[in-house]
Amino acid sequence: PGQRRAASTLIGVGLAAAVPAAAAGWADWAELQHRQMRVGLVHAAANATGVGLYAGSITARVRGRTALGKALGFAGLAVVGLGGAIGGHLAYRQASGANHAEVVPELVTPGWHDIGDVADFPVGRAVRRHVDDVAVLVVRESGNRVHILADSCSHMGGPLSQGAIEDGCVRCPWHGSVFRLQDG
Repeated sequence: PGQRRAASTLIGVGLAAAVPAAAAGWADWAELQHRQMRVGLVHAAANATGVGLYAGSITARVRGRTALGKALGFAGLAVVGLGGAIGGHLAYRQASGANHAEVVPELVTPGWHDIGDVADFPVGRAVRRHVDDVAVLVVRESGNRVHILADSCSHMGGPLSQGAIEDGCVRCPWHGSVFRLQDG
């Protein structure tokens, strides 16, 4: 109560911030895989709807229709929350955005792939092989346990096969990020 001006200011700031966020999202969308693009369109539609509801909210508030403005604001919050959840799914479940290893599931055919005999891989050393057209890092531990990861650091795309193997992890040679061999 008594914070109508603050609420309108926050809505205005949010609407202004939506413009560069949408531009960045559009640029990211252009680089996605097909299945990610579909989810990205739903994410964009939800956010555009939320922006429309917030624009209606600020318009109603300026015209003195506070109850309608609040209702539209809450509806905008719900829709933008849904859009955020979809964006989270896109980023974390479908591995879009900054993950440089995200294309691996799109490029590798399902099933088992022959990359060589276990004896071809020296114990404790990183070896680079290919599965279809994707470079992979192969590390054999004692006891013939073999770990295979995409040979691309998910942060900067560095060649993990050139990294150091230490304590069950591989260290990116470009920037030092560490990835567990067991699960990446």
